[in-house]
Order: sequence, then structure tokens, then C-alpha cells
Amino acid sequence: MPKLHHEALVQLVRHAPALIPDLLWPGERSPGPVRITAAEFVDLNFAEHRADVVLGLGGAQDRPDEALVVEVQVERDPRKRWTWPVYVAGLRARLGCPVTLVVVSLDPEVARWCAEPIDLGRRRTTVHPWVLGPEAVPAITDLEQARELPELAVLSVAAHADDPGAEHIALVALEATRELDDQRGILYPDFVVALLGRVARTALEKLLMANGSWEPLSDMFRKPWLEGKAKGKADMLLKLLLLKGFALSDEQRARVLDCGDEAQLDAWAARVLTATRLDEVFAD
Repeated sequence: MPKLHHEALVQLVRHAPALIPDLLWPGERSPGPVRITAAEFVDLNFAEHRADVVLGLGGAQDRPDEALVVEVQVERDPRKRWTWPVYVAGLRARLGCPVTLVVVSLDPEVARWCAEPIDLGRRRTTVHPWVLGPEAVPAITDLEQARELPELAVLSVAAHADDPGAEHIALVALEATRELDDQRGILYPDFVVALLGRVARTALEKLLMANGSWEPLSDMFRKPWLEGKAKGKADMLLKLLLLKGFALSDEQRARVLDCGDEAQLDAWAARVLTATRLDEVFAD
């Protein structure tokens, strides 16, 4: 379910917004405080005109010195080449400061597509996305570094999930995130498992069994991976709804868990990212 992958990466940025300038300017001090600001643009109050994350750098809360429009892209979507310039222009008009479009794309082919300049007309005005691809994210294998920067550790798993030895990156991320005593400690281990490919996931399970001291943190991790099965999709949907801040009633939660129709679960999941109310997700 690529929608979960997208929302998981967005949540990492929202929990640790300084990640982005740190990756854009490695080894340099971030240009002022990093704050999350509103992601709507001018008067275009539509779901398709809301960025994943907007970061203000330096200055005041409502008047930063610079702003970054951060978009997470896990697959090609030609519509983005029309809406991304809206994000940049709308935010620039609202905040009165320089604005840069930053796209986080951890698939090499998708990253290359995202980096293509966007011609707004007759090659007179062009938007050049600044793309953070997998090569921009370091492989975190040191446990102390992972404990200090748990979001970067999880992002490292996403960036290097298909690399040889990815299970060791994942093991370090799991060890670091299981120590978190807030909601992240519940969600991040599931992110790590969901982001891994099947081969790396099997290798990770062997490492965990050899470790012996690991206590699984979630049902998703206790059971074999359920990709393509209705129960697995129901679990993913509930976590996606939680990430969006929707509070489900017991009846709604039971409706999801009892649903054995994979197509229906997929349809609900596809609505989550653009829905502003819970009834929009479950509309017939």
C-alpha cells in the first residue's frame, strides 16, 4: 500500500522538521529556527493545493526569512508538475520570502523524474525542484546516532531498504525507536517493517531471533507480513487513519477490522490523504 509509505515519510518530516535542512546542507548550521507553518496556499482551499509539509526557516512564525515546500513522492504523478508551481507561488505571495520546492523521493527512478525542470510557459519561467533522493540519506548503523536522531534512522531504512545489509540498518532503527515513550514508539517500528522488502524483512527476523532479547512491539511485527491480505490492509488503514488524526468510534474500528473485501479497504485508504472528515473516508 504505497499510501502508507507516503504518509509514514511525511510524519517523519513533521516530527523532525530539521531533518530537511540538515540533509540539504549537510555539515552546515541550519539557517535559523525550523518551524512547520500552514500548508494551504492563498485562497485555494482544496485538498490538491495543500503541500505535505511547509517549513519556515529563521525569522518570525508568520514571517520567516525563507520557506521550504516539502513534498514526499513515492511514485510518478504527472499532476504534481501542475500543482507544485502553485505551492511555490502561493506561499511566496503569502509569506513574502524566498521559497524552494523540496521533493523527498527515495526511489531512484522517481527521484530523477521529480528533478526534471518544470517549464511554466515558453521556457521563460521554470521551477527547478530540489530533490532529496536515496543518496542524500546516510545509512545509519550506529545505535547511538540512531537514538539521537530516530527519524533519520527510520528514513535511512526507507532510503536503503533494497541495499545489501538493509536488515542491519533496520535492526539499529528498531532498537532506537522502541525506546521512545510517545506515539512514535508505537508507530516507528511498524514503519521500519513496512518499508523493508521481503528479503531484508526475512533477514531481519533472523537477526531478531538470534538477538533473543527483543520483545515485539506490535501485532504487525509479531505476525508474518500480511501484504496483499485483507487483515494486513485493515491494519494499515487503521494506522493511516491514526496518522491523519482521525478518532474512530468502536463501530468504525470494527467495520475496518471485519472487512474482508480488499478492494473496499483499498478504496478507503485512497481517500484518507485528501479527506478532511472521517465520513468522507467511509462514504458509500
